[in-house]
Amino acid sequence: MQKKIEKFRLPKTVTIKMNEHANLDSFPLRYGFTFEKDTQLEIHCDPSTLRPDKNPKYKDRYNIVAKFINPSNNMPETGVFYLINNQDNKYFDNDKVITIIRHLDEREIEHHLSEVIRSLRLSNDLSCQDLIKMHPLYMTRQLSTHGELVKILIQSKSAEEILRIKSISDQAVEKFEKLKHEIDGLNDEIQTLIDENTEIQNELNEYKAHENIANIEGSTQTLDETKILVEVNTNVMRGKSSCTELVFGDGTKRHMKTITFDKELKITAKAKLLKGRKVRTSCWDPIKQPGKFSSKGYFRNLYALSDKDVY
Repeated sequence: MQKKIEKFRLPKTVTIKMNEHANLDSFPLRYGFTFEKDTQLEIHCDPSTLRPDKNPKYKDRYNIVAKFINPSNNMPETGVFYLINNQDNKYFDNDKVITIIRHLDEREIEHHLSEVIRSLRLSNDLSCQDLIKMHPLYMTRQLSTHGELVKILIQSKSAEEILRIKSISDQAVEKFEKLKHEIDGLNDEIQTLIDENTEIQNELNEYKAHENIANIEGSTQTLDETKILVEVNTNVMRGKSSCTELVFGDGTKRHMKTITFDKELKITAKAKLLKGRKVRTSCWDPIKQPGKFSSKGYFRNLYALSDKDVY
């Protein structure tokens, strides 16, 4: 019988700084306690939940789901620990806790709440002890959003105080949304670069495969310089042959006899997808007769490659 693997099998010791957000805001509201000094907390992690920080600027940050013992009641607790590895420690031991989220299915709401709590604490409208008193409301989900927190805080407040608290809350949410938008933008840029690198690698692989085939057939693959492809015309007659014609930004043209080299029009279809892009065309010249076909304006294939991608 196969032995069952324990989910929370990775032990870690993490650092909680007494005067930082995790200890002053996250633990008090979400778990009902705070530490009176810098503390080393033992946690047990689920390795399958390890994720890097969404902000690509923070390569030393990550999050992981873990269990720990609540020091106020000695009961087991679970949460998502957001950690920073600033120890240069490959075992990630004694990493610092940035924040902790309790409800795994409401991370977005929880992060909004964290930002508002932090801002209101810094403005002295909320204390660590206030958050501990609110913990029962949080556990019964009577306080699960930043809006519900503000409603509780503004009870018995003057009109001026209410406006100030609401303003602080709105600014905190706006700041979080702006940062989230920036992070999404950075991640989109990174994904675009990954996609471009993948495309270039695929094109290089295709180019090398064609080069091998050309060599086997006694030819060499001659590459033209990089140009912008502006038009792809089909059924263009050149002499007695129907060709696919490529028109480039500098006015030059390249032709391919489709009945011989593109019966299924796969290269033509690829060319249409690359319109508006920088491409390089290839032509197969006999090894002993360089320029025989390339000098006459024919092409055999085209690649989404720049001059620097091949050499």
